[in-house]
Amino acid sequence: MVTDVVTVAPSATLVEAARAMERANVGMLPVVDGSQVKGVITDRDIVVRAVARDVDLPNTRVDQCLTANVVYAKRDWSTDRAMKAMADARVGRLPVVDEADRLIGIVTLSSMAFRAPEQSEALDTSKEVSRRSARAGER
Repeated sequence: MVTDVVTVAPSATLVEAARAMERANVGMLPVVDGSQVKGVITDRDIVVRAVARDVDLPNTRVDQCLTANVVYAKRDWSTDRAMKAMADARVGRLPVVDEADRLIGIVTLSSMAFRAPEQSEALDTSKEVSRRSARAGER
């Protein structure tokens, strides 16, 4: 789990979020209001929900394009449980929250691949996550 997580406020603009992603070299930022995670904003969210719809990027707030229904991991989850959650939700990144649902880190599919007891488990999870993209392309 990465514990030095860059976050963004719901009131930030999409340009501010994109610049934060660029600086941190990440494709997803948790959207945090106070200590509570309100969702995540991904590079894909910005492209599909904003650029493709020709919105005013410097004046559009993150909370207008974020993904609100986020699957979270808990601190005490095993690698297997986190990979199953990723596969089920077809996502490659999970915010990790504590007992009070405060953000404490991020776990990624790539980091799991290096730590999975069986490399085939990480590959299977990656295949499940990739199916989301394949299905989206069929529409």
